[in-house]
Amino acid sequence: MMKTSFDDAKALIELSIQRCFGRDLVVMTSDGQPKAIRGYIKTQSVDGHQVKRLLTVSCLPTLSTIMLEGKRYSLSLSSPEQGKGQRDSQIQNVYILNLTQAGIKHDFSEF
Repeated sequence: MMKTSFDDAKALIELSIQRCFGRDLVVMTSDGQPKAIRGYIKTQSVDGHQVKRLLTVSCLPTLSTIMLEGKRYSLSLSSPEQGKGQRDSQIQNVYILNLTQAGIKHDFSEF
């Protein structure tokens, strides 16, 4: 596959964003191996709830987790169901941080 001018421009934008906002982070993969990435955490309020997102150019394996401020979060890739989404980045991978809490089994809680 031949690289286009768009691909070059996209790579420059990704690099610029990560240099300005990114920091070195360590993600744990599902097999327990640490993976060093560069990314940044974006926190915003959605419908009165705080939502944290990890923006990175790295592709992370499913069931990866990250520790932030003493709390473990599972990472879920955010992507639009169809077409181009309004909130999701077209330049970077966006992962939703889901707080891992005691008492949760099989990704849901009894309460």
